[in-house]
Amino acid sequence: MVNGTIFWAFVLTNVFVFLIGTILAYLSYRASQRVGGGSFRYAILGFGLIAFGSLIDLVYELFVKRTQELDATEILALHTSDSALVGLGLVFLFYSLVGTR
Repeated sequence: MVNGTIFWAFVLTNVFVFLIGTILAYLSYRASQRVGGGSFRYAILGFGLIAFGSLIDLVYELFVKRTQELDATEILALHTSDSALVGLGLVFLFYSLVGTR
């Protein structure tokens, strides 16, 4: 059984990352509507992927299967998909900063 404090820290940090990522994606959307720049579209996608990546662990933990019920392969697949989405989001953010002119 997971310690209650650690569990709630896990839930709150994932919700925090999701909310911040969603707010930043929304602000990038508003900026793209105002300015019309293509780089903001990549920022929207980057922040959205980061927010979605933080949500995968949380949804799986709360609604699908508890961590203590997972085997090593499922844990590895879960963390790999989470990290891949966050990494892809960072690639899009980097491209939005330096790739478009």
